[in-house]
Amino acid sequence: MANTPRFTTETEIAAGPSILQDERHHTMIFHTEFTVRIEPKGWTFTTPEAVPLLEAARRSAINLPSSCRNGTCRTCMCRLLSGQIRYQIEWPGLSSDEKKDGYILPCIAYPQSDLVIEEPRATALPTSR
Repeated sequence: MANTPRFTTETEIAAGPSILQDERHHTMIFHTEFTVRIEPKGWTFTTPEAVPLLEAARRSAINLPSSCRNGTCRTCMCRLLSGQIRYQIEWPGLSSDEKKDGYILPCIAYPQSDLVIEEPRATALPTSR
């Protein structure tokens, strides 16, 4: 059906949850934004659910250690203290014990709620003026 809306997520968002309609493509776009806190620094940033945590942190001038950005090298592995994430792949490079202990891979993890992450190696990136 040509006029049936399809649902997508966009990486550019409006503040807070919203629904936009793209008249040209008859597309409903849902925007959900979450707050992420990095401990022990206490730094926070907001991100839409469609952006991986590593990328969202970088957009907020926070550097999380990384290398491969595809979930295999484990360089970015850190601990999720609270909240829910999802992966777009079924086999993130974590053991079942690591998953039980709360470890995640922010390079391929997408927020599904507000999050608190423990990553003592996080550093501030220089900001452009």
